[in-house]
Formats: sequence, C-alpha cells, structure tokens
Amino acid sequence: MNLFGTDGIRGKFGQELTQNLAYALGKVLAEEQKDGIVVVGKDTRVSGETLLSALSKGVHDHGGQVLNLGIVPTNAVAHCVLRTGADFGVMISASHNPPEYNGLKVFDKYGVKICLSKQKEFSKKILETEIILPSIQEFLPVFEGTEKNYVNYLKEKFPIDCNGLSIALDCCYGSAYKLAKKAFANVNAKITAYCDFAKGQLINVDCGATQPDFLAEQMDGNGCVLGFAFDGDADRLAVFEGREYLLPDRLLYAFAKYFKESNKLTKDTVVGTVMTDGGLEKSLKEIGVHLVRTQVGDSNIFEEMMTKGYVLGGENSGHYLLSNYATGSDALINALLTTEIYLKHGSILQYTSEYKPFCRLEKSLLLSPSVLQRMKENCVLQDIQNNLSQNYPSVKTVARFSGTEPKIRLMTESSDQAKVTEAMTYLLDLIEKNIHQ
Repeated sequence: MNLFGTDGIRGKFGQELTQNLAYALGKVLAEEQKDGIVVVGKDTRVSGETLLSALSKGVHDHGGQVLNLGIVPTNAVAHCVLRTGADFGVMISASHNPPEYNGLKVFDKYGVKICLSKQKEFSKKILETEIILPSIQEFLPVFEGTEKNYVNYLKEKFPIDCNGLSIALDCCYGSAYKLAKKAFANVNAKITAYCDFAKGQLINVDCGATQPDFLAEQMDGNGCVLGFAFDGDADRLAVFEGREYLLPDRLLYAFAKYFKESNKLTKDTVVGTVMTDGGLEKSLKEIGVHLVRTQVGDSNIFEEMMTKGYVLGGENSGHYLLSNYATGSDALINALLTTEIYLKHGSILQYTSEYKPFCRLEKSLLLSPSVLQRMKENCVLQDIQNNLSQNYPSVKTVARFSGTEPKIRLMTESSDQAKVTEAMTYLLDLIEKNIHQ
C-alpha cells in the first residue's frame, strides 16, 4: 500500500493523518540515513505543531537531527535542503485543502519530492511501525535567517524594479502570509495584502488560489494592476490583471512564449498533463512549441522535465514548474515571473491574445470510503472512459480519482460547447449509476 498520493501523505488530522504516523515517518527518515538531518517547515494549520513535534521525536529517537524552519512556503523547504546539504525535507501542509486536513510532503537530498519506489518503501516501513504516543511537546527553536535568505534568493533570480506598480496579494492565511509581502516589497511594488496573517483555522477558507472569486471582488476598485492569490503552502497560484482572471493554461502559454522569445525554452517543449487544455496545445503549436503530457501531479511533470531536459511545465490547477529556478512549483517565483513579463510587455492579456481555450466542463464528486474503494477495485473509471470514447469520440474526457481527496474528478473538453455539455451529462449519469450499485 502506498500512503503517498499525488502530493504527499494527506488526510484529516486525527483520522487518516495522526501523530503516530508522523512519528513513524520521522523514524523511517532517521533510519534511512544514519545521523541524518531533516529540514522541516509547515503552514499555519493548528495541527501543524503537533505533527512537527511527533515527526521530530521520531527523527531524534532514532539518531537524526531536525532543522525547524517554522512557517514557510513548500519550496523554501526544498531550497533549504539544497543549501544546507540536509538528507531530507518535510513540508507539513495539506496545500489547498480545508483547515481540518494536513499532510506530509517529503523531499530527498536534491530537494525533489521522493520517487514512487521510495514512496512505496517508506509506506511499508511506516505501516510496520507500531507505536502509540502520548501527547508530545518537543521544543524546537526556529532556524533564524530562512525568510531573509529565501527573499534574497528570489531577488537574485528576479532583479526587477516594479517602480511602485500596484499589486494585490491574497495570502489565504497560509504559509506565504509574510514572505509574499517581503518578496514584492523587495522589488519596489506597492502592495495591498489580504488574509495576510497566520490564522490556520481559516486557511483556504473562501480565499486563496482555489477560491479566486475573493480576490476578484477585492480587485474591483482597489487600484491594483496585478493580483496574485496563493494557496495554503504557496505552491499554487491564481493571477488577475485588473479584474480579469487569467486561466492557468493561458498563464502557462505566457511563460512558454516569453521563454521561447528569450531563447530559454529548451527543445521548444512544454510539459503539461492529461488535463491540460487542448486550446493551449494548439496555440503552442502555432508558435513552434510542442506540448508533452503526463499524468496529473507536479511530481510527474518534474520527472518528465528532468528525464528529457525540459525547463518549463505546469498544470491547470495553478502549479508551474520552472526548473531553472526551483525543484518544484513555487507560487512566489511564478508570481514574480508574471510580474517580470508584465513589466517588459505590458498587458499579459494582450501579450497572449492569440491563445484560444477549448470549451470545457469540470466536476468533482465526493465519495464515501466504501464506494471509493469499490470503484477503484473494479476499475470502474477505465470502463466509463472507454464508454465515453465510443459514444463521444470528438470529446476529450478525463475521469480520475483525486490523489489528495476522496473524490472523483471529471472533465469533458472540445471545440464544440454543446458536445462538451452533452458528454458531461452522460458521464455524470454513468458515475451515478455506479455509485448506487
């Protein structure tokens, strides 16, 4: 059994994700590398401190050391692993999920999320660890200098001057609540910030990258030219130009076009996923750029990039991977790159005016654990997709189990809106019949 989904071990705190599991992971990491060092960061969730204590005790009890970064974005953990020469990194966060969830994202010594074989190996060892812990309170002083070092790193990568450009930031009460403001102040932006303090009870609640309507409302009349919304651990990004929301695949097109014009797009190729807009693929082709697709998950994208030597990838969840800047999706880096493009070319909407998205519908269905398990065991989604391919050959259909929540995610896409709607109705009917079997 693999405990790791598309983005780490994740679940509701106290149910799927417990302090016992965190302790077991700490034990596994310490035993994997004798006298090893584990860099740990977290977002603002209330359960983060309990998981940090349990994880750290697991590491300490088995001969390892922990470097506590405190509240930082996910990629700051990966970055610190590389800078310090640590053996592993762990980010305690459930990313875009609600406050009652939490997660454990694990990085290797290269600052990259651990591969599938390591996930399975670690999962087996974790499940074999039988221990019931009392309430744990380990005092772990925060390693000073992380924020300053990371902000300086961002400035080094993006030596731009906003010259007072008005920028709005929705920090969603998450891990970017301080660093986002510092990063943009460092490039002379005029900042208007929302949800910019640590309140884990509200993380991702009606705000942030997965709830862009909040920032859209704030952009109306706040005088800001650009708006950036982050999720709980600042690896997802939503972007506004004025009140206009930039579709994630449109932003990926902007990055690809900008890199190609700057002779930075290796092999004229961008990596996307099975969910990437067909309109993006067509638009990229028209400027001489090839799109390669992987399964959903930024770790799958990054693996393809590293294997083939590509420098740009992304998915329409708001993850963008720039391998010349980071080993994972970093919303601060992606926001700064967007700002750089704006400063050089003006309106990003005009810069990408030739991009034409396909018509698309997306739905998510919450399932009970028993129904979810039955559908997985019976390979229901594969049969459903085969059915859709036969009945709607002109419509691209994706039906998949979420890697982070107990949900089925559905998508239909085509240049024909009527066919997209018809196929989604048919798809939902097939799913409902299977749910109630």
